[in-house]
Amino acid sequence: MNKLMINRLNLKIIWFIIFIGIIIPQVAFCQEITLQVGTTTIGLNEDFEVTVTVKDGELKKYSDFPKISGMDKAEIYTSQSINFVNGQVSKTQAVTQRYRASRQGTYFLRPFDMTVNGEKVRHAGASIDVKGRSKTTNPFDSFWGKTENTEYISVKDDAFFAITTNKQNPYVGEGFTLTMSFYVAVSNRATLNFYELGEQKAEILKQIRPKNALEENFNIIQPVPEMVKIRGKEYRQYKVYQAVFYSLSPQEISIPAIPFKMVKYDVAVNSQSIFNQMKENIKTYYSEPVSLTVKALPPHPLKDQVPVGNYILKEQIASKDLKTGESVQYQFRIEGEGNLSVIEKPNLPKTGNFDFYEPTISEMLRRNNNAVYGKKDFNYYIIPNEPGTYEMKDYFSYIFFNTKKEDYDTLSSKIKLKVTGESRKNASIGNADLGSFYDRINEESNTLRSKNEIKWEKYGINGIALLLALVLGLSVLVGKKIRQRDLDKEE
Repeated sequence: MNKLMINRLNLKIIWFIIFIGIIIPQVAFCQEITLQVGTTTIGLNEDFEVTVTVKDGELKKYSDFPKISGMDKAEIYTSQSINFVNGQVSKTQAVTQRYRASRQGTYFLRPFDMTVNGEKVRHAGASIDVKGRSKTTNPFDSFWGKTENTEYISVKDDAFFAITTNKQNPYVGEGFTLTMSFYVAVSNRATLNFYELGEQKAEILKQIRPKNALEENFNIIQPVPEMVKIRGKEYRQYKVYQAVFYSLSPQEISIPAIPFKMVKYDVAVNSQSIFNQMKENIKTYYSEPVSLTVKALPPHPLKDQVPVGNYILKEQIASKDLKTGESVQYQFRIEGEGNLSVIEKPNLPKTGNFDFYEPTISEMLRRNNNAVYGKKDFNYYIIPNEPGTYEMKDYFSYIFFNTKKEDYDTLSSKIKLKVTGESRKNASIGNADLGSFYDRINEESNTLRSKNEIKWEKYGINGIALLLALVLGLSVLVGKKIRQRDLDKEE
């Protein structure tokens, strides 16, 4: 018993050590965001600085730096440091905005908020005293690039933004794909980065989503580069959004030129500092306008009911040689490109030769190569009632508009069934519920009776009815006389 308690105690100690070693470091190294200002007394030839610092995390996104009345915003520079302490890695990233005054005086940085990585950070502000030109310099200023008048050049970028569609004249109900991508040539030398991608994407989708159309979204979360070739030139394609739309009516769809902002960095040409090599700029790219016309389907009695797409039929059945009364499983599958959600179960004729049970339905979609593919299964249980040879196409067929042929088409079963055994039509009638009226048959007499007997019964019933009417009339008359006599006595 003592050994068992010791083992349990050791196990608890081990789990506690694991908790301390894994959970505590994660809590201790969560990101820490700070806002700092530089020296508030500066010379006319020096810059005032506001710095955002993220410790133990990545500086992914930050809002605009505050404005200071009377001072101009100058360069923005970034820095990064990695420290190893007791086997743990500590990473710090910072971005600094410089401000420059044109004359001496006192300037005020009012209290301000900045949003960094989605978290709001506040600073109390500062009073900045700008003196005459400073003659002394910090020995580390050249390392940080503060003493130099850094010049930047803009590197020509080889990139573009595009919204494209894979079809110009789809039919009503036919899928067409809209893709929003940013393309960067393999030969590009400029440094680019995405700018507020989530916010831009939300605003752009308000403009480009077609009205009166169903959407099948590819749900792109993070753009991943794909190599493509355009007019013989290699590009990296970053898909930002992609979806297949199925228009519910004929219409003209027009998408104007859409702006898309990217971060583009200028490169320093004379900086001696390793932290002052690039300057951040925002460049706006514009897509080309896109237009397409959704056509109506050709005339057909089922024009407004049939699905639209490029489909094939696949079917399976457990056996083609059946006996009456024995069930068999049959699968009717529609597969291909199109909006499978609008495909309903086949309408089966009621001939009495088979009993068809309600199918179980399953659907699977696959998004690939700018289109949506899938399959929809209808799984039936069938019981044959009559012997014979049957073509299943007489029961299972499906009409649709074939976008490849641009005409109406029919998917028909190719299975032929051979049914043996005795007819089950009489058995079907016997099994039917005919109601409470027929439940009384066994309780009634089955003796034949003469029509004359039926007539005398009819006369007897009529006589009883007449007698009851006479009694009722006499009762009313006697009642009236008694009431009149009572009235005479009261007078």
